[in-house]
Amino acid sequence: MAPIAQEHLFTLTIAPHKSPAAPSPGGKIIVTKLNLSKSSSSDPTASQSLSSHPAQGKPRPKHGEESPTPPIYLLTHYSLPDNRLTPAFATTYLHTLLKLQYGGYPYGLLLTTSAIPKFYSNGLDLATLKPSDKPHYLYPLWRKLLTFPMPTCAIINGHGFAGGLMLAMYHDYRIMNPHRGWLCLNELEFDAELAPAMAAVFKVKLSNSSFRSLVLEARRFTSLQALEVGLVDGLGGFEEAVEVMTDVEGGYGRGAVVVGVRGTKSVYGKLKEEIYKDVLVLLDLSEEGESSMLDERYKDRARREQEEKSLLQKIESQEKAKL
Repeated sequence: MAPIAQEHLFTLTIAPHKSPAAPSPGGKIIVTKLNLSKSSSSDPTASQSLSSHPAQGKPRPKHGEESPTPPIYLLTHYSLPDNRLTPAFATTYLHTLLKLQYGGYPYGLLLTTSAIPKFYSNGLDLATLKPSDKPHYLYPLWRKLLTFPMPTCAIINGHGFAGGLMLAMYHDYRIMNPHRGWLCLNELEFDAELAPAMAAVFKVKLSNSSFRSLVLEARRFTSLQALEVGLVDGLGGFEEAVEVMTDVEGGYGRGAVVVGVRGTKSVYGKLKEEIYKDVLVLLDLSEEGESSMLDERYKDRARREQEEKSLLQKIESQEKAKL
């Protein structure tokens, strides 16, 4: 692929958070525009990314049309030491997306990644983000990503654990580093339940067996394993993500065919709303709504446990009476 020039658009600062266990100096989110030459999207010398989708049957430009070169925005997040999801991180990330959507920037493609090589994101920062904070900070961000009116692709450069993997799953597509990183939901390891909104996105994007391995085995997926089960759509990095999203002639162009060949489609985000409507219902729950849902679950669980214990006592009493 030909070299791609980057034009800095804006930077938003992530406020530092104070935690005795893991204080953070904060960070930043940088947005750049990629200036992709028309020839680079179909460069025959470009590296071939490993993709879960074959080239056959993909939309191509109409006769006489050039390969599309839509605006490509790269959102790079950086928050030491490992891109934990703090209230400030989530808020700044959401503000970045809103600025891209409503700040007068042309419709295009959105790529996101981390500037920390080892970690895409190490999940929720439990020292600063309490369970009751999720509807205020995390869910608005995830909702915006899930329904963003541009095609989105997460470039997972390193580990993506728990909430970090969830952040990637709320993108339309995912490209993973083939040499570094695991993807994992490790709630089992630290004795944490999955809130309904946190589990919902996996239910609509993965098979039941893959979701079972993630949750009930806390399995750590390598890049190839993640590709096999559909956690990611391809392997590679920055250049491969650009290729997969723009190479219409090569049979990919998953974002470019919407933005370039077919023109700007304002309905794109609305179509996402329909596809993921069940997930959005859970993301839209207020703090009180989610708390009420979980309270009912806990009460039902306690009631069933008591009934089962009573049944066991009855069975044991009957067995003793037979002796």
